[in-house]
Amino acid sequence: MDLWEISRVRLEDNKSHTEQIIDTLFPGDPLLCAGRSHHDFETRSRSEWRGKLAALQLIVPSPMTARIGKTQEGKESAHTLETTGSRRFLVVEQDKGTIDEQAAVLLQLAEGAPLALAVHSGSKSIHGWFYCAGWPEEKLREFMTFAVGVGADPAMWTRSQFARMPDGTRDNGKRQTVFFFNPGAVK
Repeated sequence: MDLWEISRVRLEDNKSHTEQIIDTLFPGDPLLCAGRSHHDFETRSRSEWRGKLAALQLIVPSPMTARIGKTQEGKESAHTLETTGSRRFLVVEQDKGTIDEQAAVLLQLAEGAPLALAVHSGSKSIHGWFYCAGWPEEKLREFMTFAVGVGADPAMWTRSQFARMPDGTRDNGKRQTVFFFNPGAVK
């Protein structure tokens, strides 16, 4: 696989690297929303999550601004668009095509934005994490529009959308393997 071959860091042992990866992606002690499922999640500080993330399958790819907010329906929740901070990563995911075809799309997109991470879902897709902190919204929308045009899921545009936890554990027990990791893409 091309992603694996060009990865700056290869995680070749069978140990969990979730904590190391999350520390690189989210330095300091930001609030992170993560969970076992779309219905079982919490927002905690990075230090409160320490040692627990490898057992989870989902994470919001941007820090949160508060532990609890209001959903669009007005209910209190730890996972809301209202409390999702500025984009740190724009995640591109697609279910169509082979893993190699999906990898080729991510590599094409990496010509326009820094690819920091590619996580296999443990099923049929790869989640490409593109570092975008500080980018203007119009540039992000243009990038995502192009990604959707080559097969990406438009749902990932939503800032609070869950992405696959890097090296986390899917609900069926499968590991969400990291195919590509470039810590240098994260500033």
